[in-house]
Amino acid sequence: MKTQILLLIIVGFLFSCSHNDSENEIQTIDMRINHYQNTGIGEGLFLTLLVQENNNIGSNNWTKFYNSIEGFDYQAGHIYNIKVKVEQIDNPPADGSSLKYTLQEIMSTEEVNYETSFDIDLKIGGQSFITTTSGYEILNQIEIDCNNLCDELASQLQNQDFVIGTFNRLDINEIKLIGLE
Repeated sequence: MKTQILLLIIVGFLFSCSHNDSENEIQTIDMRINHYQNTGIGEGLFLTLLVQENNNIGSNNWTKFYNSIEGFDYQAGHIYNIKVKVEQIDNPPADGSSLKYTLQEIMSTEEVNYETSFDIDLKIGGQSFITTTSGYEILNQIEIDCNNLCDELASQLQNQDFVIGTFNRLDINEIKLIGLE
């Protein structure tokens, strides 16, 4: 009799745990997307969104977002406040996220002044994000007008392990280098 009661308690506990887990698999969060992308290293080199979530919205802390948001069409030069559904993915791919993000609502969009400066990591730990197929670009996606800093940029990319560029936006996919760290 004790064994049967113990077995029922264990089965009930396991059932309640799996029930609670499934309730936690889907949630809705508020997210703010910054007006520019930064660079990141994951399974290769790529551009990342910069985000703030829930209570961090409005702070100075931005996090590199190594995922995509289904249904969200990001355009540089705008700060977005959005609602996102977050779901756990059963059996995610080995090189993929265990979370799926889906846009639920764009609550606001704010265009940022072209004179607003921002920093982008151009080289991290010896990995350069600068491509030179047709002039300076970030991963063949964002054109860089290096202004009068082209020689300094080339030198820092060759001689330093970490390089950060300060930029202004010229167009949706074109930025102007105004300083280097």
